Amino acid sequence: MRALLNRFTRWTRDTSGTSAIEFGLISPILILLCLGLYDLNDMSFRTSNMQTAVRAGIQYAMNGGEDLDAAKTIVNGAWSKKPSDGNVTATAACKCAGNTQACNSTCGTTMNKWITITATGTIGGNYTSRFQTKSETIRIK
Repeated sequence: MRALLNRFTRWTRDTSGTSAIEFGLISPILILLCLGLYDLNDMSFRTSNMQTAVRAGIQYAMNGGEDLDAAKTIVNGAWSKKPSDGNVTATAACKCAGNTQACNSTCGTTMNKWITITATGTIGGNYTSRFQTKSETIRIK
């Protein structure tokens, strides 16, 4: 009986497989955490890339460009990793004395022209995604 008790005591003190069991329990959590961080990083990069492309179009307008199709082309060219549903719009609005009117009309006072460039698309990584809209507006006149 004493021998059986000694063997049981030795068995309960043995820790040779403890670290393997602990690693087996914690490794799925670590893998999910790493995949989630990778996906979050990918979404952040793509969102930043969208914003940079919109700013490229606004920079074109700041340098005197008024062609909306050219602004859209610049944004599309600067938007690397553009999602399949990515869309770019460029609009112009003119205000004379605080009232919105057609940009080709004349105004007794100084007419202010505003250009807005908007990019939309589903930004996502491998596991999660969300619809994003980035927009910039600038007064050029």
